[in-house]
Amino acid sequence: MTKDIIDNNDFTRGTLVSLKVNGNSLTRKAINVNTKLLVPLKEMLESCGAIVKINEMNEAATVSSPDFSFELAVGDTQVTINNQATFTLDHEVVFEDDEIFVSVRLALTALKAKLGREKDAGVVTIETLPENGLTVASPAFEAWGNIPHKFVQHSVGGENISMPIQWIGAPAHAKSFAVVIYDAHVLSDYWVHWAVINVDDTTSEIAENAAASLSESQQIKPYYGMQPAGGTGDHAYQIAVYALDIENLDVPNQIVFLEDISPILEAHSIASGTLVGFFQS
Repeated sequence: MTKDIIDNNDFTRGTLVSLKVNGNSLTRKAINVNTKLLVPLKEMLESCGAIVKINEMNEAATVSSPDFSFELAVGDTQVTINNQATFTLDHEVVFEDDEIFVSVRLALTALKAKLGREKDAGVVTIETLPENGLTVASPAFEAWGNIPHKFVQHSVGGENISMPIQWIGAPAHAKSFAVVIYDAHVLSDYWVHWAVINVDDTTSEIAENAAASLSESQQIKPYYGMQPAGGTGDHAYQIAVYALDIENLDVPNQIVFLEDISPILEAHSIASGTLVGFFQS
């Protein structure tokens, strides 16, 4: 069950997607190459204050900022940030229409950002997460890292066990918490993989495999491990934790997409945070 955020369903080379980075609209649009979202490297990172130098042949780039640095070249399928973390891109770096385009995963990882959208406008958004406030983590994987197979569906080699989730920095006056895991890939339209409400205000974590013991009234969308369609590249799975001003939340409708629950959560949210992890079939 999917609802595409772009009107053109032909996800082949040339499909263009409007892009905002930290609220700034880019003149260059992102492109979908067989459902893999690629973003314009130079304009995207320069809009965030980074220095991007492209060589005369337009085939290599050096990127530097106070927070990150890396080098890449057209055709690369791996990138190392800050000479430390190396990860594989779901699509090689390409040069097209006088611009170098890179996998959106690189953008999210370098900027420590989450993927979003302005649905009615058909715009994809990249938003850097704040360094203070509610911070979400998991002892099972690093932020912007790969989600272990244990937590994905059996059909893609997993055990379908719910992942452990922790959070710190919640406001002292929070009365309960809610946790939602959703798929932010452009094809998945924020399909929800797990939704838990009415987590006690004294709690700051959900243990691994908690889905096996949570009640139906609390686990309003049962855990369904990641299962992206083959060939669609990295999916950004975003684990959102909401600190709420209410002890008991009533969500009457079945949760399928984030839009089914986010208005209810946002109406009571006093703080929220997001952990981003990736998985591809």
